[in-house]
Amino acid sequence: MFGKKEFDGIDKFDTLIGASSVFEGNIKSDGTIRIDGKVIGDLAVNGDIYIGSEASVKGNINANNIHNAGTVDGNIEANGILRLLSTSKINGDITVQSFIADEGGVFNGKCTMKDAKTNSK
Repeated sequence: MFGKKEFDGIDKFDTLIGASSVFEGNIKSDGTIRIDGKVIGDLAVNGDIYIGSEASVKGNINANNIHNAGTVDGNIEANGILRLLSTSKINGDITVQSFIADEGGVFNGKCTMKDAKTNSK
């Protein structure tokens, strides 16, 4: 569940959705979220989001940094980095400051890069 291979050095999460959990509804948070289960709804996070390899999100995501090893069906906006790990699948449009894709990661959608100077599209 908490594979060191996925997210090295991260040991503190404010919210955890476990592998056997299904959450239906929107989530708003100021802290860091780790998702290992299934979320059906939108995520609006002022912190970072870590999505595990067996996790899935069906909804839109807005956060500072997003590290995805699972499946996301929805649009993503990252004010910082969006990182797709090798097991990642994203079906939706993304708006990002910085985009990193590991070999094997899948992205189907449109990408818009934010201007680093103005932090806008």
